[in-house]
Amino acid sequence: EWKVCCKALLRTGCEGTCRQLASTVNALYKASLVTRHVHKREYTKWVTPDTGEGQAIALPEAIHVSILKTVVKFVEAYHPYRHQISAAMDKLYTYQDEMFNAELKALNVSTLSEKQMATFRTRMSNRTRKWPELKAIPNFSFHRRGDWLGTLLRMCFICVGLFSAARKEELLSMNKESYDDKFAAVPKVSGFSTKGNKGEKVYTTWNTAPIAKLALELAFDATQASRKYSLERLSDGYQKGQLTQDQYNAKRQDLESAFISSDIPYDSEALINKTSLKYKIVGVHNRESLNMKVLNITATAEDVGEFNLLNPDRIGSLKVGGGLPRLSPHDLRRSFVVFMVKNRLGNALTVKYQLKHRNINMSNWYANYCELARTNQLLMDAQLMSEVEEAIESSAVDAWDEIYNLSDTLSGAEGERIAQNKAERLAQGEEIVMSRSELLALVRTGDKSIVLLPTGGYCTNRNCERLCSLMDIVEAPCKHKIITDKAAKRLSRERDNLIASFRAINDMGDYANELILDARKKKIQSIEPTLVKHSIPFENFNDDIKAVWP
Repeated sequence: EWKVCCKALLRTGCEGTCRQLASTVNALYKASLVTRHVHKREYTKWVTPDTGEGQAIALPEAIHVSILKTVVKFVEAYHPYRHQISAAMDKLYTYQDEMFNAELKALNVSTLSEKQMATFRTRMSNRTRKWPELKAIPNFSFHRRGDWLGTLLRMCFICVGLFSAARKEELLSMNKESYDDKFAAVPKVSGFSTKGNKGEKVYTTWNTAPIAKLALELAFDATQASRKYSLERLSDGYQKGQLTQDQYNAKRQDLESAFISSDIPYDSEALINKTSLKYKIVGVHNRESLNMKVLNITATAEDVGEFNLLNPDRIGSLKVGGGLPRLSPHDLRRSFVVFMVKNRLGNALTVKYQLKHRNINMSNWYANYCELARTNQLLMDAQLMSEVEEAIESSAVDAWDEIYNLSDTLSGAEGERIAQNKAERLAQGEEIVMSRSELLALVRTGDKSIVLLPTGGYCTNRNCERLCSLMDIVEAPCKHKIITDKAAKRLSRERDNLIASFRAINDMGDYANELILDARKKKIQSIEPTLVKHSIPFENFNDDIKAVWP
């Protein structure tokens, strides 16, 4: 029996639920009511994948874009019908309440039994399905429990969440007045945040997109009938003493949100006794979930690969041909960050502002693995990598063409060797020492490699580990270095800037700058022999350091 029970419990709940269940069984064991003690290694097998307290998932880009398209299309399609939806629901509530009261009166009872209630619901469904509103609004359906309205609210919630990265409670505090684009080029949504504020509400804003305005208007206006109905029941309950002033005010504040409960019970007392009148985002195992069939997500092999790369602690959770293992409000938040950073739409500071983090390390944590995913995506793009290789080859050929065919003078150890070889070949009557096609062939075979140096000029050593800007003044000159006429002119400009910098620091007369000035002076003087070789005029630099330690 225990094996059958364990098999039934396999991958059925979150870790907390499974731990509590094991604890209950163990308590019964201690009381000698059962003979089975549950070990941790047993109840951990009951845990459903992706229900643990790990980092929120980041959506693969193709799935992210697919969800964005779906919710935007939904919002744009139903936004013009938002007032019709509310009017239809208002008509439904009024009609069903009249029929419900008539049913109670006819049966001479105060409440209906489960069987009577089921019969009543079936009768109401048969009558309302003939109403013209069902044809006037695309794919609309009447549900007192708010099934269709619930889908609408989730789509609007996902839309605003993906375009703002606000937290769940922050999103639930928004209404159609929260959107503002009057005083800034980038539209914003506003709401209340309590995170990191010791429970105190703080008015906060987030950058967003214009579609958020339509989503908030759709969610608020479509639920206006539910809001009106709930407000009337609250007012009656308050006047009858069923609610305290604080409870009444709190529930009225809940109804100011665009995302309110779409489940309207027939019993007024059941409605006013709800813990909250805001919309509850609940899925399987009573966990927060925004996953819906209407999102129509089918993972490809590429999606699975990217998912595993972005979420290494959840490898195997997304299957080819399957849907998302989960989609919580916090998953929207992390997916926003990864999408932004991966596509270079922002950095850690952007994330820190948008997500209202106090610590930039948390912002970096949200962006985990997105750089790796971007690099992997680039490497997997054969056409892009081919274009990159062509650009690198073209740049290398340009550099060698400058060295062999364009520069009149070459300096540096390797440059002088090439110049000597060049002179010998020119003496034989060759006008072009080496054609671009010859250079390209040598670059492609790997016979010639070249690196542009930050100090000016080039290096031909593909395995070089020198720091030329530092070592040129403290070690023997590099034997792989080439300086062309163009590079020498860059060095001349760099020398002028170094002299100006040296004199500005020197005028301070600060002893602490002595070592800096000494290094800068050596750098300036190390450039001068190159300028001489390339016949670039300059004035010798012999300034003394003013502040020298005795």
